[in-house]
Amino acid sequence: MSDEELEFEEAKTLGMERWVQFAFVVIAILTFYLSDKLISFVWGYFAEPEGTLVSGVAAIIGILTGFLLYRHPKVRPLADEVAGELSKVTWPTRQETWRNTIVVIITSIIAAAYLGIFDSIWSAFTDLIYSTS
Repeated sequence: MSDEELEFEEAKTLGMERWVQFAFVVIAILTFYLSDKLISFVWGYFAEPEGTLVSGVAAIIGILTGFLLYRHPKVRPLADEVAGELSKVTWPTRQETWRNTIVVIITSIIAAAYLGIFDSIWSAFTDLIYSTS
């Protein structure tokens, strides 16, 4: 393998690695947020929550959760594998997305018209039955 190919592989791996690291940071931030709300909620039953202390404890919980998940021998390889599989996905082009959106809109309009006609027929039929009795 040439030096240029090796650099390309390293850059490609770093790109996926960056997304994996970003995902763990997001997990840490979400854990911080949820821990902050949960601790404040529970603490509120006992006394007025100390905002700084609650946020500090929640930050520690979030950082520890992100770090431990990042270092976990089963979670980390799974995250790397998911990022690798996502990098293999062929995403539709803008033009394909636009065409498919038009198809969905037209299909929705046809379905709505069909259901509207069906509803008006049944409404007229129901009115006919109730008006004769």
